[in-house]
Amino acid sequence: MKKNLNLSYGTQTLFALCLISLLSSCAKQTKSKEEMNFDELKEKTFVCIERKNHEAAIELLEQIIGQHSDRQDIGKYKMLLAETYFKEGRHAPAHEMYEHFNQFYPSDKFAEYAKYKSILSKFYQTLRSDCDQTPTEEALKLCRDYTDTASYQKYRRDVEDIKKTCVQKLIDKEVYVYDFYLHQKQYDAARKRIDYLKATYLPNHPSVEPRLLYLECKLAKRQKQNDIVVQNLETLASKYPDSQFTSMGQALVAKNTFNF
Repeated sequence: MKKNLNLSYGTQTLFALCLISLLSSCAKQTKSKEEMNFDELKEKTFVCIERKNHEAAIELLEQIIGQHSDRQDIGKYKMLLAETYFKEGRHAPAHEMYEHFNQFYPSDKFAEYAKYKSILSKFYQTLRSDCDQTPTEEALKLCRDYTDTASYQKYRRDVEDIKKTCVQKLIDKEVYVYDFYLHQKQYDAARKRIDYLKATYLPNHPSVEPRLLYLECKLAKRQKQNDIVVQNLETLASKYPDSQFTSMGQALVAKNTFNF
């Protein structure tokens, strides 16, 4: 005998109600991050980090910090947020969070690490800079803050290297401006750039002297001040015989024209 597979109207209605109830139950189980308690946020954050879903982890960590700022252990979630920002290449918010951690938890065992990563975050922002060297100046200040703190030693070598790179970038920017003025025949403005470099960098960075002597040679040659050219070349030859700027200065005066 053939079984009747057609559901009665009552059975269909009951099935539909059960399905609606099931779907409603599932919907209730899916909470937004605003509805989650701390433990739920924490658990989901670590799941996202384990799966390398950093963007989702960032949103959850931001929620934890905003919603549970009064927790005694909130500092470690701030550090975790800073680290996650850094991994995602979001260096501006990473810098701010590392600096915040360093300032609010100066006695924490990770305070020096936070300062170091703050420097790195700011330094990486300088790599995208063109004419605006404000991030470089800010990174240099952070380096000086670090090296001025006697207890900070673990990352000192790296910070010193970053500091040197920042100084060089700032010097290069000033030389770029100097060259612009020189080629525009704005000689007074070019002289002011040299004077600024001397006053700002020469006292603490004596290695810049041969470059400054060469820049003065270029300017003096343009202004046909041969006595200054000769004087600076003699200084270069006596003090820095192996410097590239000594060779460049000698090549400069070997030319038959004052235009270069």
